[in-house]
Amino acid sequence: MLDGIGSVTLRSGRRLHARYQFGTHQEHHWVGYLICDTETADPSEFSYKILLQCEGGIAIELAVTNWTDRYMAVVGRPLPAFNQVA
Repeated sequence: MLDGIGSVTLRSGRRLHARYQFGTHQEHHWVGYLICDTETADPSEFSYKILLQCEGGIAIELAVTNWTDRYMAVVGRPLPAFNQVA
């Protein structure tokens, strides 16, 4: 399991602090959870790709498969280094 702290950038540009847990994290296939407060976010924010910037510098492009006000189930893939957000 891969876990840590990062920030999620939503479609609107808004950022949320999140803990992440990825049970499957192969080269091009990551499956896991983001634990964060989404209570004040508009549901439309999760209908498009979101970006997780991990504490180690890795950026992961994610699709939300399920969410509540406290967590999001996600699938995604890491971005190549030259496409990552600084």
